[in-house]
Amino acid sequence: MHYWGVVHPFCFLFILILILLFVNFRIRKGRRYFSNENYPDSFSILDKRLASGEIDVEEYQKLKEILKQK
Repeated sequence: MHYWGVVHPFCFLFILILILLFVNFRIRKGRRYFSNENYPDSFSILDKRLASGEIDVEEYQKLKEILKQK
């Protein structure tokens, strides 16, 4: 009987931590789902345009400076 008296609070704490981790995971997953991470950012689009030859280095640097100001 004494054994459960010592273990019981730790079991309760363990279950509470599991619940908090689950809730935290669900909240963070929800934020990622509704964030703009699924869409490329301006800098990656600019990098792709430079790599494909759509813009030259001078225009790339100019546009990159403009984006940094915003």
